[in-house]
Amino acid sequence: PQILQDVVATSRQVLGFFPAHNPRALEYPWIIAQLPEDVRGMRILDVGAGVNVLPLMLAGRGAAVVTLDNHPLTRDPNDRRDWNEWGFLDYSLLDPRVASIRAPYEHWHAQLEFDSMYSVSVIEHVPRDVRLVWIDAFKRQLRPGGLLLLTVDLIRDTDSLWNLCEGKPVEDPAVHGKFVTLLAELRTAGFDIASTQIQRGIPDCRVDIGFIRATSRMPWNPLRTSLRWLRSLFDRGRR
Repeated sequence: PQILQDVVATSRQVLGFFPAHNPRALEYPWIIAQLPEDVRGMRILDVGAGVNVLPLMLAGRGAAVVTLDNHPLTRDPNDRRDWNEWGFLDYSLLDPRVASIRAPYEHWHAQLEFDSMYSVSVIEHVPRDVRLVWIDAFKRQLRPGGLLLLTVDLIRDTDSLWNLCEGKPVEDPAVHGKFVTLLAELRTAGFDIASTQIQRGIPDCRVDIGFIRATSRMPWNPLRTSLRWLRSLFDRGRR
């Protein structure tokens, strides 16, 4: 509850609004809670940022934040009368510690590895073939052991990935897949799934929300594997 209060208050203060979409009251605090309390020096990427308070909160805590979005609508900080969470915002106009890039994620190549990445209800709005490109990019651009946080819209009372993007169907639902499909794709790409959760019954909302915490799998190290094997033998011998 305290994180939610902080998120709402900061959003209203720096953006002028908090989204009128109830899942955001769950998703934004969850992202903050999953990241370390001390993010100083961390490089963090927000994929499909739109207009949200998280990059500004994390930059305020000392993280180096990059936002990525390709929405055709540009948000002007000097005119916020009709702002909502959709659109491209150059966050550096609000906080120079945030770098904003306008590009499709599937075409963007990072110059540095990130310590953590997150995306709030975005990946389910792209076709599956694009989603697979995104997942490969997550793995390539995230340091080994780095943290990936995803929230995902699901069709209410099902495990099917939400199949609309700004009101238009993305693709055939059978192709688009389910929550378990996304988890399998992440594992195949080299992620270990640390935890998942599905929140249902959100008031005044036509979607359920899936939450995924994953880590980029460490590359295989024969020395580390041998040491673990020797340690297990030693522990058994002591018992």
